[in-house]
Amino acid sequence: MNQRPALTPPFSNCTIPTRLTLVFQSVAPNQDIKVCPLCAETIKAAAKVCPFCRTPQPGFARWRQYLVLILSVLTMLAVLVVLCLAYAWLFPDVFRSEGLSFASHRADLIVMRTSLERDATKGEFWLSGYVTNAGGYPWRVKELEVRFLSREGNLVDVRRAEVSESFLIQPQQEQAFRVGLGRLIFTNSGIAERVRVQTATDGNRPIVPD
Repeated sequence: MNQRPALTPPFSNCTIPTRLTLVFQSVAPNQDIKVCPLCAETIKAAAKVCPFCRTPQPGFARWRQYLVLILSVLTMLAVLVVLCLAYAWLFPDVFRSEGLSFASHRADLIVMRTSLERDATKGEFWLSGYVTNAGGYPWRVKELEVRFLSREGNLVDVRRAEVSESFLIQPQQEQAFRVGLGRLIFTNSGIAERVRVQTATDGNRPIVPD
């Protein structure tokens, strides 16, 4: 009987590797990931070299987390600046070098129990009385305004009396004063005076020489 020639396996000359190395990479659910631009495998965003194809990764991925941190800090600074500007707009007196503005607190200083007297030798008038601080902030009084009214309530004259030595009035306290008005053009006894504090400065600020 004729023997058939032995068949040679088609892969008899191929070398089969005895060890197969598999690369696995575990990625946490909350960890940043990216796709390798060469092998398209999913890898960690901070990876410098792809663990699958050993391709070096672009450097931008390593700095992305730092950029996010820098942007967060800049955003917080921007919000802080906006809050400071809003606070300065709502409370402008806080940033004034001379302290609180007296214009919005004029009603806190009440002038009462005033009397007008004349110096017989010089013919000049003097005004005396008391200033009461009904507010909650100290003020340094520098100037008074005196309005003279007729019996009918018509304005006759207005005088500004500068206090020779400014005095400090603490909250809920009163202070006596006496200021000169000079010569007055009227002698009618029916004239009444109405006095208010015209100029005052923040009592918590040091005295600034004029």
